[in-house]
Order: sequence, then structure tokens, then C-alpha cells
Amino acid sequence: MTVSEYIFEFLYKKGCKTVFLVSGSSAMWLTDALCRNDDLKAICCHHEQAAAMSADGYGRIHGDVPGCCLVTIGPGATNAITGVAQAYLDSSPMFVISGQANSRLLDYEIKTGIRQHGTQSLNLEPIVTPITKYFAAVMDPADIRIHMEKAYHYAITGRKGPVWIDVPVDIQNKQVPEEMDGYNILQESNAYDVDYQNIAKIVLEAKKPLILAGYGVRCSQAVEELKELSRKIQAPIVTSRGGIDVITSDSEWFVGRPGAYGDRASHFAIQQCDLLLIMGSRLSVSTIGYYPRKLAQNAVKIMVDIDEKELSKEDVPIDYKYNIDIKEFITTLLDNITETVSEERRIWKMHCFDMRMKYPNVKPEYKKEMPLNEYWVTKKLSDLVSGQANIIVDTGSVCNIVSQSWRLKEGQRYLISGGLSCMGFWATAMGAYQDKRQLIAITGDGSAQMNIQELATIDYNNIPLKLFVYNNNGYMLIRHNQHNYMNDRFLGVGPDSGLKTPDFCKVAEAYGVKAVRIESEEEMDEKMQEVLSANEPVLCEIIVQEFAPIEPRIASKVMPDGSLKAAEFDDLYPFLEQ
Repeated sequence: MTVSEYIFEFLYKKGCKTVFLVSGSSAMWLTDALCRNDDLKAICCHHEQAAAMSADGYGRIHGDVPGCCLVTIGPGATNAITGVAQAYLDSSPMFVISGQANSRLLDYEIKTGIRQHGTQSLNLEPIVTPITKYFAAVMDPADIRIHMEKAYHYAITGRKGPVWIDVPVDIQNKQVPEEMDGYNILQESNAYDVDYQNIAKIVLEAKKPLILAGYGVRCSQAVEELKELSRKIQAPIVTSRGGIDVITSDSEWFVGRPGAYGDRASHFAIQQCDLLLIMGSRLSVSTIGYYPRKLAQNAVKIMVDIDEKELSKEDVPIDYKYNIDIKEFITTLLDNITETVSEERRIWKMHCFDMRMKYPNVKPEYKKEMPLNEYWVTKKLSDLVSGQANIIVDTGSVCNIVSQSWRLKEGQRYLISGGLSCMGFWATAMGAYQDKRQLIAITGDGSAQMNIQELATIDYNNIPLKLFVYNNNGYMLIRHNQHNYMNDRFLGVGPDSGLKTPDFCKVAEAYGVKAVRIESEEEMDEKMQEVLSANEPVLCEIIVQEFAPIEPRIASKVMPDGSLKAAEFDDLYPFLEQ
């Protein structure tokens, strides 16, 4: 068995069934080994960024099974970096396998620090190490087993993330020895210093408990345990952007989604609660606003996270911090809670529900607006999409509006580019495809362009993606920023400032993909149903407002010295009367 054959056989045995790639000469033996492996499906992309994003999507959807992308030397590898950085920040397990120059040339580059020694060659280690959990250049065939085992271990344990194996072209086709060293995994002690009885006491004494759930809940496969905790202690739930799909929008325990573009109910609940259980959320600025020391300042705050570095931050004063797997924490805590809850909690729960009803993000008047309002479009679409669906939402104004207004159903998965927030994220849908589940991607006309070439990949592989392009004639979020803070000095946000986007229906048809355009409320239901019921990939272009309000939001004002001053966390724009 060659090194290349070993790599893909290893990945298949770990549960990976699909590899996303862009072929290249310096990955020739790797590509051939994949070609000859009948157990793996190869999806040939047109850009390495999309291949890496697809592997990221595969890892998110499958949990403990890493995604995989194969790229070639130099620019092939560097093109993948955006997708890898995205996976690193969003805790997605994935393998990157790259072809490299001859090992002798690479070794000379590493030892001397010369910029380049060989065609297209580039020493990747200093470039990708900061955005991977493990990197190895395979310089000896006998080392492939230990590198693959270590990489897999790092990819799926602790806070999950991407790993990278760089294979010189002369090593790729060498035979692996029958006897190879393996990786002895050190079993980490689970003897965490957690006083569950004390935590249970704190939880039971609270009158207004609240849970803030992040993507860590999904990563630790603790969604059902979280729901049980919420029910048992009568604590409503708010979610970060990454944690949106841990609770349905019609749940009696759901309050809202806080953030710079959040909702009033969740912000009020956070500031009014007397106990905040922070489960797998890193408390990013985009979630908690610009005054972290004031977050839930009247509450006891308990934070649980698998990443100790996140717990080490001192932005938000946290009373109790626990570096432990969330599923283990919740399960053990549940075993220590036996008392019944109080009448005060029932009142608190109803108060949160009433706030949710009182302050909707999708207002009835949006229905009558022309051109179409993105909030109303999203509401209509979310009503029609199946409960068995994987929904991928691109960045920019689309991410803000859709995340504020999408009504999540039981069984749906909801993926965004959280930490990196990169345009073109819609291509992640290729890796998020699962048989017998609807595959939905929502993007803006700006972000759609970033990976538009993958329409060819989707058509060729007949991936039944329904790609909804909200066409607001440019970059609406940046248009807002330049309007609010730059006195309407516009650049690079639309046709009047140097940026033009195409007719997406014509583009789709050029790639062989069916296209549908929606321009009015009257045709929305019928055409959305047409798109969703099609047994083929479809691009649906929806013409929406160029300069629509994105609200509620945390607004900032420009001060006389040019600095920005943000409003308080629970004082969202449009501002309410005191």
C-alpha cells in the first residue's frame, strides 16, 4: 500500500465518504489513489476555497466524522486557507491533504528559510499552523500512520477543528512499511474540580434563570440534554448565532437570539435574569455587545466551555468557570437536581414568552413593501422549507436578517460562517448535502459571486441545492455603514460606486442550472414552492430592497472626536421610550 492509498483508506475507515478536491500535478499520486478508491466519492470543485468550505460543511453536519479536501502545491494550498480558517474558528473537524514539492526541495526550504526552492513550492507550516490543530509534512513513508492518527485525534477531540497533512510528491507513491509506529493517545483525566451540589444549589435558588447556548452544545452532541436541563430547571433559552439550531423557534422555552443584530426579548431577558448559564458560547462581541462588564450584571454567571482559552478571557466577569465537555456537565448536573421549581419561575418563563410576542423582528407591514423586504421574504421561505433540511446562510446583511427572522423547525440544521464571517460561505452546502433532506443556501448577490464557479460543480454532481440569492444590487450592510458613519461617501457597494453584480438567472442558465426570479409578493408562494419541489439544483434570484433597514440592532453614534459610542446592550435601535 502506498502512502496515498493509506491516507484515503484511513479516512474511509474513520467514516469519511466524500472528498472535495481540485486536482494538480504535485498531488498526482494522491489524486490517483482517490480515483482508485471505490469506497470514496470525489467531488471535483473549481476552486480550493470551495473545496475546503465543503469539507468544513461535511464535518459540521456529521459531527465526529471529519470532512476532507485534497489540494495541490503552492496556490492550491493557499487558496484553501480561507475555508480552513473558517473551520478553525467555528470548531469544525476536517482534514486537508496537500501535494507538495519533492521532499529534498522542501527540506532545503525548511532548513535554510529560502523563499522557494522548486516550482510552486511553499513551506506551509508557518502559514497554516496558526489555523490548524495539527500540521505535518510527511518526509518519511514510515511516519504516515502516526501523522494520520495524531491528526484524527486532534480533529475530533476537545474543541474540534481542522488538521493538515502535506505530502511531497516523491513520498506520495512510496510503499508504507508493514510495521509502523502508531500514536499512543494519552487518556486525559476527567477529574474536573466541579462541585455539582453547589451548582445545583445555586440553580435551584435562582428565581429568573436563563440559558445562553452556543455552538459548543451542538459540538458536544448535547442538544437533547440541554432541552432536558431547560425543562427541569424551568430556564428559558437564548442562543448565539452558532447555537441557533439547538432549539426550535416554536419551543415554549425559546426566547430569542441576542447580538449586534439580535432581538429585544433576548437582550431584556439577559439583563433581567438572576442566573445565566453560558453553555458553549465564547461570548463574542457580536453576541454580547460592547459593554461586556455590564452583561447580566445582576446575575450569577456560570460558564462551561471545552476551550480553556475562552474561559481565560476576562471581558465578562464570570462567577464560576468550568473547562469540561458540556454533555458531561449537563448530564451530571441533572443527576444532582432533584427539587421542584418555584412558582416564581413559571412567572419568569411567561414574562420571557410575553416579551417574545411583544417584540417580533418581522413586522406585518413588511408584507406590503416594494421592492420586497428581506425579513418578509425570509419568513415566507422559512414557513415553506421542510423540517428535514440543512440550511446554509451566507454572511453580510443576509446573515443578520435571516438569523433574526428564520423560524427554525424540529430537525433542521442551521449553519453560518460564525467567527470568520466569510463571503461565499454558501458553497459549504456541497459538503452539507445529505440524502432525503432538503438542502437550502441563502446568500446575497455580493457573496454569491465569491464562489459562483461552483454552480458548475453542483450541476455536474446533480446536488439538489436550492440557492436563494437576495439581490439588493450590491453590498447592503456596507452601504449602511457608509451611510451611517461616512456621510454617504459610497465606494464598492453598488453600480453607482464601482461595483456591479450580474443577472444571476442568466449566470445560472450558463452553468446549466435551472433559474427562477421572484420580484413581487403575489408570486412568492407559488415560485418558492416550485423551487423547493424541484428534483434538481435551482438558483432562485429574489429582487429585494437596496437600502432596507436592518433592525433591531445595537446602534453606534459618531462622537466629535471621530470615535464610535455604542448604545447599551438592552437599548436596541429603533430606540424605545424609556
